[in-house]
Amino acid sequence: MSDRPIEPSEIDDAPISADLDGDGQIDGYELALQEIGRLSEKLAEADAERDRLKSAGDIESVKARMLEPYVNKVFTFVAIYCGIVAVILFLAGMNIGFTLPETILAIISGSTAISVIGLIGLVITGLFGAKNGAR
Repeated sequence: MSDRPIEPSEIDDAPISADLDGDGQIDGYELALQEIGRLSEKLAEADAERDRLKSAGDIESVKARMLEPYVNKVFTFVAIYCGIVAVILFLAGMNIGFTLPETILAIISGSTAISVIGLIGLVITGLFGAKNGAR
């Protein structure tokens, strides 16, 4: 190899393929290079897909760990609220000096059911999320 600089005209005259025999046919060497190129592209695609799937799993586990304290607090709140409402309904039903109108009892029990269902729905949506099209 000479130390002289390459002229632009020499680049234009460079061979396009690795036809080592000069017979115009694609040689085994060029076929091997094409196959290596195809396989390396396939490997790069597979690596990218693996990394994407791995990061998606990591994001979901991090999200679940971040939401866990809130889920526990919501569950505790709902359990205490339901317990208080159950005590109120029990005392009102036993007629032992504690009475409430039926309308108030219906509102208390209905609001309990609505709040429990709503909070559980909110927590589940927060944990598992909804697909973009579902919102």
